[in-house]
Amino acid sequence: MNDSKKIMIVDDCEIALEAAKIHLEDAGFKVITRNNPLGTASAILSENPHSVLLDVSMPSLSGDSIVKLVKNNYEKDIKIILHSAKDEDELAALTEECGADGYIKKTGNGSDFIRQVNLMI
Repeated sequence: MNDSKKIMIVDDCEIALEAAKIHLEDAGFKVITRNNPLGTASAILSENPHSVLLDVSMPSLSGDSIVKLVKNNYEKDIKIILHSAKDEDELAALTEECGADGYIKKTGNGSDFIRQVNLMI
């Protein structure tokens, strides 16, 4: 169980958000969801999650932009992981460029998703 681990998921796709939430809660995580990227940096500060899963392609503010904002402006020890259906090479490059702690490619496989989350955090 991961009862002490609080994860924030930020994704503008309600289906992806709900699926990730269900998988994480079933694995014992406490989950906070956000479907709007605006205000995410302040939500991270107030909620103080252990980790954040960020969709990359969101309107208004992309996940990689949020990573840069948080990593450059706040002294928080929070793992920020990009979570996207983008190509693996593109995700790896974006992760390095923005300073994220890693990435997880979106798949329909819940057990693979949880395994990857556990490896990242």
